[in-house]
Amino acid sequence: MSNISETMKLKDILFKVPAAAGVFREIDIDFVNHGDQTLKKAHEAGNFNLENILYEVNEFAKQRIEGIDVSFMDQTSIIKYIERKYYDDLLDELPVLNDYVEKLAKKYKKEDVEYDKVAELFYNIYREMTVHIETEESDVYPLLLTYYEQKSSVAFEALKPHITRLLDEHRNIVNWFKQIRSLTNGYTPVDSNEPLNVFVLKKLEENEKNIMTLLHLENNLLFTPFR
Repeated sequence: MSNISETMKLKDILFKVPAAAGVFREIDIDFVNHGDQTLKKAHEAGNFNLENILYEVNEFAKQRIEGIDVSFMDQTSIIKYIERKYYDDLLDELPVLNDYVEKLAKKYKKEDVEYDKVAELFYNIYREMTVHIETEESDVYPLLLTYYEQKSSVAFEALKPHITRLLDEHRNIVNWFKQIRSLTNGYTPVDSNEPLNVFVLKKLEENEKNIMTLLHLENNLLFTPFR
């Protein structure tokens, strides 16, 4: 059983206890861009009960990890895992969900909710992630595979400008999701009896979970030598 302490880095906690990502998202801990930060440091900068969070994360640590345990995978395996698990699904789902979010914004336009702003933010995410994935599949991931398999200095230098841009995109995406979570009160529908409202908020939260996990694997594992 993992014994999670406040002195552990966020990224190390997540590699041991992937379910901790949900806990961190709910209290606005940015584990994607600040994975090298300790939980104690995140607590000092945030507003949450450290003792309660440690208890919750350690309870998750007692549970068996469902699915693939990425902590046993090397970088080349992680690259292939991301492409298989996330890329095709996201490219298919993001444009469809974007349409649904726009429908929701129009439906509640005259009411005192901020779904119009949510729609604007999610469009940014949809646009950024689509280009992000296409760039990684065509340029970045092939170079990363060469770098990790051959320890290629040429690939390392070629990757630097790509990684710098991708890290900036990661910061944007995390910030946009943080705003959406705040605007929707943690993805709570304003009308729990309205199917479109319930469906869209649920799918937004699912997409945040998947995209944050993907970005965490990139920032805190694949991109580490370039940061």
